[in-house]
Order: sequence, then structure tokens, then C-alpha cells
Amino acid sequence: NNTLNLYNMIKYLQLVTLSLCSVFAISLQAQDTLLYENFDDSTLGQFMAFSEVGNGEIWMASDFDDRFFAQINGFNGGIQDNIDWLISPALDMSIFGDETLTFDNSNNFNGPDLEVLVSEDYDGSGDPTTATWTDITEGVIFSPGGFEFVSSGPVDLSMVNGTAYIAFRYTSNLDVEGKWYQVDDILITSNGASSTTDLEITNVVTKPYVSNENLLFSVLESGQEITVSITSMNGTMTRIAHQQVFGNVSLPLIDLPTGAYVLVIQSEGRIGSFKFVK
Repeated sequence: NNTLNLYNMIKYLQLVTLSLCSVFAISLQAQDTLLYENFDDSTLGQFMAFSEVGNGEIWMASDFDDRFFAQINGFNGGIQDNIDWLISPALDMSIFGDETLTFDNSNNFNGPDLEVLVSEDYDGSGDPTTATWTDITEGVIFSPGGFEFVSSGPVDLSMVNGTAYIAFRYTSNLDVEGKWYQVDDILITSNGASSTTDLEITNVVTKPYVSNENLLFSVLESGQEITVSITSMNGTMTRIAHQQVFGNVSLPLIDLPTGAYVLVIQSEGRIGSFKFVK
């Protein structure tokens, strides 16, 4: 019995060691956040809408059951002719590597799925049809319908260089019909090098640390409007908060599963990412 107990203890210690090593390895692979938009301010936020065909049915911010999103619906007393774009702000991809896009989406009714596109020569305003766009929709997981939100899964952006724009293009007409589409939690991350460092945000906040199921840090400058998000290591956004604070901040972690996470803090153009383990 003693031999068996000793064997079980050794196996347990091996498993604990492997688990700790896995968490450490994951922490080293933390991601930089290039862009995050959840439309929680009831606007399209950082994104721009452009209507190529049709005027009445456009991308707009909406919400339902405490969830905020961007949506478009090509039905208005019948299916309407529409081609509509939802376009990101400019993204400087030259200083990052291994970029990945993820987003949540839901839909209902019949019609084509969204097209996900990227351009390196769009001018950032006006008609996107004058630019060259590459279709990166392949592999995107789309909602099965019934307004069920699903994650798109990772969309590879590592081939993109320089200044780039991401767009969602929606189509509806009598031939193809038209779905009612909603998108949320648009997240672009990078596993590569970044010119954005924690030093830029440490003028605004102290380095966060975990204590008693809470993530603690302090805001050093009064009147700062900060955006705080917690991201799991697979790129899934778990929590987002907008607040204007000064002094000590405590973010409860009790509802998060044990694991490795990245805290991203943004304030007036400054951004920093901090790895932590719960």
C-alpha cells in the first residue's frame, strides 16, 4: 500500500508540474491586441458603414437581451437590393506578426453569408470598391441561424503587410434573398512583435497583479477614460468594461476559470497588455 501511495503521489506531482509548465508556456505566448470593438456604446464605434447598393438597409448598432452588436437586415417589406460594407479603422500591420481576426456572429432567415475582406490600398474613407480587396472568408464559422451567436474561429491575417483595413460585406437581393446578420466582439490580435509596449500605458496605470480573486491596479492620472478587457489565451474576450476612474481599481475574477489570461488596458491612444494567471 505504501508503494502504491508513493507511486500515486509521484504521478500527481508530475501532473502538477506539467500543468504549471503549460501555464508558463501559454503565458509566454500572450497576444497583443491590435483592435477590439464590441459596440457597447450603441454606435458602430471604430467601424465605418458604406452602402454600395441600396439606401434604406444599412449597417447600424443595435442591442438585444443586454448584448450590443452591429447588424444589417436586407428585408424591408420584402427583400431589397443591398451591398453594404462595415469597415475597420486603419491597422498598421507592418509592426506586428501572426495576426489573427476573430468575431462573434449570428443570423436568421435565408441568404448568403457575410464576406470577410482585407485591403492594403483602401484610402480609409469613401467608396471601398475603388480599392483591391482579398477575400479571407474561407474557414470562417458562421451561425447556423436562429440568431444564435457563434465564434468565427481564427482568421489568419499573417499575409497582410503595411496599412490594412478589414471589412464585412453584406449582400441581399431577390435572387439570393438576404439574411439578418449581427456581428460582435471583433478582435484582431498578434503573437508577433509589437511597437506598442507596456511602458506607454504605465504612465496611466500601475502594473496589475492578482490578489484574493481580484485583479488590482491603480489609475495614476485623474480624468482618464480607460477601456479594460480580459482575454483568454485562445483570443476569446471574456470581459470588457469602459470606465472613467482615478485611484485603485479592483476587477473581480471569481467567475473566471483557472487559467492564463491577458489584461488589455487602453487610454487615449495608449495601450498595454499584461499577462496574469488565475
